Amino acid sequence: MKKELPIALGLVAGLIWIITTYFTGPRWVETVHQELSKWYQLAGAYMVMVGVVNLTRVHGHRITQKKKDWMYSIVALVCMFGIMIFGIFIAKDSNNPGWKTFYSQIIAPMNATVYSTLVFYIASAAYRAFRIRNSQATILLVSALIMMLGRVPLGAMISPVIPQLADWILNVPNVAGMRGIQIGAAFGGIATALRVLVGIERGYMGGTE
Repeated sequence: MKKELPIALGLVAGLIWIITTYFTGPRWVETVHQELSKWYQLAGAYMVMVGVVNLTRVHGHRITQKKKDWMYSIVALVCMFGIMIFGIFIAKDSNNPGWKTFYSQIIAPMNATVYSTLVFYIASAAYRAFRIRNSQATILLVSALIMMLGRVPLGAMISPVIPQLADWILNVPNVAGMRGIQIGAAFGGIATALRVLVGIERGYMGGTE
């Protein structure tokens, strides 16, 4: 029963969610769907709580044992609980002026800093990836150069055709490739969901058997 009961519950819950999501009409279907949405939000809140407890335990252990760079663990815990206390007891609303100031003056600059440091790693990876070894690498290199030049004023100064080529690459081959990836990911998600529903995929029970 330890294996059969979770599989049966997952199958029933999954079928109910599918039915209430893709089939409309009866009043009870909408009611069940709204109730399941509330349960989903509760499950999401519970997972956030588990994450907070886990981070507290991990970093608390690092602080008590004074492991390498344990000072950063103090900063992580102070930031995590500080944001929680500020959001729950002080701001209480995303439209609060203090919250907007906190986001625009602290979070946004920090995000910009992280992304600016990633530029150097991206440039290094691009240099290694764009080496001309074969015809495919040549196409990739030429497309990348057109895109980079077409997104900055220098490209238009060289030739007005470059921005047009960049737009074509972005709107035609790129969109086609992204649609193919999304379709493949959708089929993969459907296959994984079916494996969970029928009990083939049992990783959520803490094992593979």
